[in-house]
Amino acid sequence: MEMIRRLKGINILIISSLIGKILSALYRFPYQNIVGDLGFYAYQQVYPFYAIITTLSLTALPNFLSSLLNTSDTSEEDESQFFQVTLIISLVSFIILTVLSIPLARAMGTEKLATSLICSITPLLLVPFLSLYRGVKQSQLDMTTTAISQVLEQTIRVTMIILAALTFLVIDEDVYRVSSLAMLGSFLAGLVTLIYLISKSDIKFKNLFKDFTNVKAKFTIIKRFGLSSLVFVFFMIYMLIMQLIDVFTVKDALVASGISSDQAEILKGIYDRGQPFLQLGLVFVTSIFTNALPRLTLDKSEKKIKNIFDLTVYLSLTLTVGLMILLPQMNQVLFKSNSQSTALIIFVSQVALIGIVQFYHHSLFLEGRNRESGIILIIGLVLKIFLSPLLTREMGLNGASLSSVISISFILIAYILISKKFPTQIFNLRFIISLILMATTLMIGSNMFHVEHRFMQLIKLVIISGVSAGVFLLSAKKLKAFSNDLWEELGL
Repeated sequence: MEMIRRLKGINILIISSLIGKILSALYRFPYQNIVGDLGFYAYQQVYPFYAIITTLSLTALPNFLSSLLNTSDTSEEDESQFFQVTLIISLVSFIILTVLSIPLARAMGTEKLATSLICSITPLLLVPFLSLYRGVKQSQLDMTTTAISQVLEQTIRVTMIILAALTFLVIDEDVYRVSSLAMLGSFLAGLVTLIYLISKSDIKFKNLFKDFTNVKAKFTIIKRFGLSSLVFVFFMIYMLIMQLIDVFTVKDALVASGISSDQAEILKGIYDRGQPFLQLGLVFVTSIFTNALPRLTLDKSEKKIKNIFDLTVYLSLTLTVGLMILLPQMNQVLFKSNSQSTALIIFVSQVALIGIVQFYHHSLFLEGRNRESGIILIIGLVLKIFLSPLLTREMGLNGASLSSVISISFILIAYILISKKFPTQIFNLRFIISLILMATTLMIGSNMFHVEHRFMQLIKLVIISGVSAGVFLLSAKKLKAFSNDLWEELGL
C-alpha cells in the first residue's frame, strides 16, 4: 500500500514538474516580443543563476531531505541540521555573489547587469525554508502539497515576469531595470509559495535552531549527501551550467571577432531564443523518461530497460528532426524574425543528444557508477569552456551552438563507451523511413501554404505538426517499426 502511495505521489510530482517546465519555456516568447532581443539578452544573462537556485529548492534538496528522513532514527534533529547547513551555505553564497556582483557583471559583458544579478540571487535566501518544507512533506508521502507549491511558484513567477515586461511598454524602457523587476518577481513568487507551505506544515520554527553550534552534526549531514546525490544534482543543473558558460563567453567572443558591443548584446539575445525551443523539445523526452524511471527502479529487467531505451532514442530523434525543420518558421512566428536560424537549428539538435544522455546517466546512477559519470560530465564542461569562446570568435553564433553540441556529443560517446550499450535504434530502417515521411510532410506543408498574419502562421504550424506526427505514427504502425511492447509503453 505504501509503495502504491509513493508511486502515485511521484506521478503527481512529475505532472507538476512538467507544468512548471512548460510554463518556464512558454513565457519567454511573449517576454521577448515585448522587450525585444536586447531586453531578452538582459534577462537571459542572469537567468541561469536564478534557475540553478530554484532547481535546488524545487527538487534537488527536497528529494535529498526526504530520503534522509525516511532512513533516519533522529528525524527532528536531521531536519534542524539540514536547515542550518542550507541556511549557512545560502547566506554565505548570497553575500559572496552580492559583493562580487559588479566584477561578475563586467565579466558577463556589462556592468549594467549588476543589479539584475543581485535580484536573480535573492531566492537563495528562501532555499533553506522551501527545501525544508517540501522535503518534510515528501518524506510524509504528501506529494500533493509539494506539487501545488511548485505549480503555484511557477505560475506567480511567470505572471510577475510578464507584468515586468509590460512596464517596458508603459513606464520604463530600460531593459536592465525591467530584467531586475522580473527577477524580483521570482523572489516574490517564492515568498508566496513559502507562506503556503508554512500554512500546510506543523514544523516548529524554534526547533530549527537547536544545536546551531554543533559542527560535527553539520558535517555528518554534508557527508550523508554523498557522491551519488552530488552527481545526480550536478546532472540536474548541468544544462544551466552550460548556459552560464555562454553567459560569460559568447558576448565577449563576439566583440573580440570585431562586432560592436551593442550588436553583440542583440546577437546574444537572438542566440538565447534557442533555450525555450530546447526546453520545449526536452519536456516531451523528459516526461516519458521521468514517468518510466520509478518503474525502472522497481523493475530492472532487460526487457524494461530496452523498452525505455528504445523509447528515449526514437522520441529524441523524432522531436529533433521535427524541430530542426520547423525552426525557421517558428523563429519567424514566435520571435518576429528568422534571424540566425542556422545557429538555432544547430542549437536545438541538442534535444536528441541530451535526451539519450539522460538515459545513460540514469542507468549509470542505478548501477552505482557515479564517479565515472561525474568525471565525464566535468570533462564535458571543460570542453565547453574551451570551445565556446574559440568557436564563437571564428564562426559567430553558429560556433557558439556548435560548442554545446560538441560537448554534449563527447559526453554521449563517453557514456556509450563505458556502458558498452550502443544505440542500435539509429539503424532501424523502418523507423528511418517513417522519419523521412514525417520530414517530407513537414517540408511540403511548410512551403505549400503561405499565410501572412502571424496568428494564422501559428495555426498553420500547429496543423502541420499534428498532421506530420500522424503520418509518422501511422507509417511506423504500418511498417511495424516498433515492437508491440514499445507501442504499449506509448499507450497506442
